[in-house]
Amino acid sequence: MITHLFLNAIITRLFHNLCYCPTFINLMNIRTIMQKYTHLIFALLVFLLLNYILHFPLYLALFAFVGAMFPDLDLKFGKLHRKLLHNVWVLLIILFVLFRTGLIDNIFAIVFSIGFVSHLVLDGLTVSGIYPFWPIEKFRIRGSAKTGKASEYLIFVIILFMVLLISGILKVYLF
Repeated sequence: MITHLFLNAIITRLFHNLCYCPTFINLMNIRTIMQKYTHLIFALLVFLLLNYILHFPLYLALFAFVGAMFPDLDLKFGKLHRKLLHNVWVLLIILFVLFRTGLIDNIFAIVFSIGFVSHLVLDGLTVSGIYPFWPIEKFRIRGSAKTGKASEYLIFVIILFMVLLISGILKVYLF
């Protein structure tokens, strides 16, 4: 019980630091805090949902956070944003290189992939969309949500509600 509380405190503090670290925000060039929060909270939701099956330790959610933030490293590339790093080939190359060098094992690869794919799913819901098979195919997935607008806030609130429910922080009594 104490270990579980300790790990939760560490995850909470690291999540808070990641969200407010000026260097990280400048590196990512994220224009609104909401964008980053939405990606991080969705990665956490997917991690928690899959964790019912996979039973990973909670601290591994940090690697899902890294995976969730990685695709936006292409923000500095202008027209290549949402193409260069927002595709499945990048994920496969990263995993291949990390496996070949022995830097990660299956667990870390799965958790990183959870974050990475969750990022692609959310960006695929926006009007800008993503090109998941770029440069091989110019197929585009896009939705109607606008980044930093009411639709993203609604998505964020729904995801946050689900995370709070799954984690047991929020209890809803139907009867």
